[in-house]
Amino acid sequence: MSLSKKIGTIVFLFLSVVVNAQQKKGSVYGEIQTSDNEPAAFINVIVKPINVGTITNADGSYKLQNLPYGNYILEFSLMGMQKKSTTILVNAANVKVEDIQLSENQQKLEEVVVVAQRLNQFAEKESEYVSRVPLKNINNPQSYSVVTGALINEQVATDLKSTFKSITGGGYVESNDGNVSVFLRGFRSDVHLRNGGVAWVKAPLDPQNIERIELIKGPAGLLYGANVNNIANYGGVVNKVTKQAYYGKKLDVEYITGSWDLNRATLDYNTVVDKDEKVFFRLNGAYHSENSFQDQGIVREAMLAPALTVNVSEKLTVKANLEYNQSKRNLNFARGVSGGLITDDVNSWDDLNWDYNTNYGANEMAGVFESTVFQVNLDYKISDTWNSKTTFTNANLFTDANYLRLVMEDATTVGRYYLQLDPRESGNSHLQQDFVNVIERENIANKLVTGVSYLKNYDDTQRTGVWNSVGAVDINNPAIPGLTNEQFEASITDQTKNKTVTKFKTLGFYAFDAITINKELTVTAGLRFDRFMADNTVSNGVELTNGYNQNALSTKLGVVYNPFNNKASLFVNYMDGLSNNAPSDNGAGEIKNWDAERASQWEVGTKLNFFDGKLKSTISYYNINIDNDIIVDANGISSQEGKTLSKGFEIDVIANPFPGFNIVAGYTKNNATLEKVNAGSESQLGNSLSYTPETVWNFWLSHQILKGTARGLGFGVGANHMSEIYNSTANNFASDAFTTVDATIFYKKEKYKISVKADNIFDKEYYNGYGIPQKPFNFRVGLAYSIF
Repeated sequence: MSLSKKIGTIVFLFLSVVVNAQQKKGSVYGEIQTSDNEPAAFINVIVKPINVGTITNADGSYKLQNLPYGNYILEFSLMGMQKKSTTILVNAANVKVEDIQLSENQQKLEEVVVVAQRLNQFAEKESEYVSRVPLKNINNPQSYSVVTGALINEQVATDLKSTFKSITGGGYVESNDGNVSVFLRGFRSDVHLRNGGVAWVKAPLDPQNIERIELIKGPAGLLYGANVNNIANYGGVVNKVTKQAYYGKKLDVEYITGSWDLNRATLDYNTVVDKDEKVFFRLNGAYHSENSFQDQGIVREAMLAPALTVNVSEKLTVKANLEYNQSKRNLNFARGVSGGLITDDVNSWDDLNWDYNTNYGANEMAGVFESTVFQVNLDYKISDTWNSKTTFTNANLFTDANYLRLVMEDATTVGRYYLQLDPRESGNSHLQQDFVNVIERENIANKLVTGVSYLKNYDDTQRTGVWNSVGAVDINNPAIPGLTNEQFEASITDQTKNKTVTKFKTLGFYAFDAITINKELTVTAGLRFDRFMADNTVSNGVELTNGYNQNALSTKLGVVYNPFNNKASLFVNYMDGLSNNAPSDNGAGEIKNWDAERASQWEVGTKLNFFDGKLKSTISYYNINIDNDIIVDANGISSQEGKTLSKGFEIDVIANPFPGFNIVAGYTKNNATLEKVNAGSESQLGNSLSYTPETVWNFWLSHQILKGTARGLGFGVGANHMSEIYNSTANNFASDAFTTVDATIFYKKEKYKISVKADNIFDKEYYNGYGIPQKPFNFRVGLAYSIF
């Protein structure tokens, strides 16, 4: 029996057991009213002492399900209002709680709700994915940043790239295929994690289905294994958390228009499906149409994302979701420049003579992407202390696209080349099984996760040639001939179409434990065994002999000291990551079985949580060392003696100095350099790695008026800066440093919100790390309406 079938059998048997498990539990429900007998919405309802809860709906109603029979205290609260509580006995399937009346009237409650909604709304730091155990941020020795859905919404982000404007940890760039690459701590990681599962989709993704974005920093070998396809690189991972179905009803729609014929429509619908209120359905959708500021360039995209949550029993909850993205857009590959043009006076994209507003391509060459990701999560409570979490992710991508690459070949000639993928079919299946044990006593708490991960990946690519020339352009006589895909296909018919199929699998076993003593000292430790299995490549129907297997161990250690009652902590961590190396000729005629390339990090820092959560910050210094790069000596012999070093300082701040005013800011200083290189490349010693800026900073300030006739009116302003970004380790050519400024004004009421957003308000012309011109001044106007 194959490994995949064995794992499938185990999961099937496991689910067969848990679905049939039963325990007596019930639901409680009721209503809350204000002192003037109006429905009280958005009130927190907490069950003590088990600390589960919900919030009231617009009609003041609430319902809590799956409560074991017993006595509890229901607590009703909202910051700024008087708390209420009542005692309940759960001894039946449905228990009605007497109506609760608050001390506040409707007008006072509305003011309290608005204040609560604006109170540090960007500071949701807790995550179930960072360590896979319920560990508070301040007790977690791992550095991570979170971009919340509230911040993404306020910044009126209409594409994936825009959602990264407030990250800390490194620079980012829209990748050649319309996804996003983040250079965390000097190393590239793409957006290929989805709710903690691997979804390898090299394609544009719409932001409408994003709940939040998590950047988990440092080598991620423990939970995600070896770095393959830029999923879990040495600087960290990027996890996209999507919207899930929940108990409640709503229908929100939004329309945004703006520069270059932008037309964007979105919806977010959620409902309770059954009369027993155990099945919830949610649907997010988006349509996006936009032209380019350049003479050519289009984006036509659509997204649908249904999600289902089913409370199968008191112990088992199933969440299933699917996301379909379709895109047609012009694609720009990283630009190039002839080495003969680079001098002390010509060392950046700004110094070249091409036209900023000319694309040099054609709309008719737009590429097509279709991606589908299906994910299911089963959360089963085995006992009072043990939980099982099973996540299965399947991703599939179809690509039929041509990538335009421009090369400045001399002072007046722009070379034009297209890379063809016709088609490319790729994707993966990922199964992840975690068992989580949480034991909490008065003076000690132990939180353990142990699990297994199995990833199967495939990539089937067909293309003709590599870089196919379609004619150079003389900038002194810029006549750019039109080009259709049919004409391009006809021009390369005399070349061979090559088909390449690559496949690999990984199997990992891991355990991570966090012990907290006296609520002050937390010690963490983790270990992973990882097996990488690469199949032989199949090229034009011929199977090669380059497959290989490689085993490796990864570790993670940390200590946190939290002596000030969750207000400030000190932490230190050590963790490592790896990338697999295929066997190869070492230059002496010997096939060498290389060790996996390994990066180790140590980090020290502090986490702050002052003024009842109104000021949160993480400050850290890190050092990442790779000491077994494969390099070639003067005799042409390869060895694992190369060295790379990345070290730096980071600080992020999320603050709410007074009600309605929010601050998000981040600063990153990173030096990622080559320390030991190939013979003949000694001039590159100490040079920066490609595409990673040394300095990145950003801030976003926003204020919403909470009282008076102008209540609901808000303003926001922010800036983003990146230092120069080298396009190679020669460090002789770069994208110049840039700073851009954005601003917004909005008016928000209970049912609707009107937003006006302006990006790059000083109309800065600048290039990203790949040499692609970025948008000049542009604006968007949005109207969002909540139907119910």
